[in-house]
Amino acid sequence: MKELAIREIKNDEPFDPSSLCAAAPFTQAHFYGVWQKNLGRRVRRFLISRGDAPIAYFQMITCPLLFGKNYAYIPYGPITTDTSQNFFSYLKQELERIGKQENAIFIRLDFTPPVQNEILSQFFTRAARTTYHGAYFQPRAEWFLDIKKSEEELLSDMHEKTRYAIRLAERKGVSAEIVTERFEKYFDAFYALMAQTAKRNGFFLHPKEYYRHIFDGPPPHSYLSVARLGEKILAVDAIVIFAGIAHYVFGASSDEEKNRMPTYAAQWQAIRHAKQYGCTAYNFGGISTDSMPTRGWTGLTRFKKNFGGKEVVHSDFFDIVIHPFWYRLYTLRKKIKMLLLTFHSYIDKKKL
Repeated sequence: MKELAIREIKNDEPFDPSSLCAAAPFTQAHFYGVWQKNLGRRVRRFLISRGDAPIAYFQMITCPLLFGKNYAYIPYGPITTDTSQNFFSYLKQELERIGKQENAIFIRLDFTPPVQNEILSQFFTRAARTTYHGAYFQPRAEWFLDIKKSEEELLSDMHEKTRYAIRLAERKGVSAEIVTERFEKYFDAFYALMAQTAKRNGFFLHPKEYYRHIFDGPPPHSYLSVARLGEKILAVDAIVIFAGIAHYVFGASSDEEKNRMPTYAAQWQAIRHAKQYGCTAYNFGGISTDSMPTRGWTGLTRFKKNFGGKEVVHSDFFDIVIHPFWYRLYTLRKKIKMLLLTFHSYIDKKKL
């Protein structure tokens, strides 16, 4: 068997995980790493080869924790074609070395394509479910829509209320346009709507500059779907195309004129444009599930599912533990936080 070798990819070198997986996630794309750098994260990219043949790519992001510690995360990665014991043993050895360089308590793995838990458990530590939720951890389930169908078929497959909402938006004067350049013109409107959306749905925003960097230098093959009533912007969706899939990355909408259904108009126009671009699927992003409920996502999940499609479940999280003591403290802190959230949710329901 040929020997394995790992090499760090420099910023000016090609980094192409889609060469190993046709449906490679955009979180392993170069531009996603640039977004993370704009948040002050350290980003490193690696290639593992067996002889001359590439067998794994991964982009690793280092995030800060309390007391000067860090953790590292490979979002929806490594992307690999090798599931041999030899590969996993080598990967663990190399990531332990890299993790020490990053002063990381642990490195979190998130394989694409998913690998059976029974195999991964032989080499890595299965992460506690209470540690799954975090601003920078990717959701375990996403909602995908097959858009190879005709527009008529897509409309027919939707929930009747969604189909009605799309037509109602048009009747009530809402128009949706696709924007493919000069995103910065829409930044102020987008961020104002994001602030309203975050307050309404109970989630936290990234720092404002994070979004500004995205709008100042959007990734290739990206677009906005902007729903208006006259000159007034009511909803903005940001879409990124990677590996033939259109990914709904950010969505923001106004508290006003909700009865005109602008969010439905924006989504439908975004889907139509993805079809015209030649994409095969539209990824609505994360959803809440019975096995992995996410607070505040019930309405958003229903909204996405009613467009039709299917659930795509990602692999469980597995960790490479570098500092066991600090890792236990991190896990305990997450468990306490989850218990408090569950308690507050229970109190809120009782009040209703």
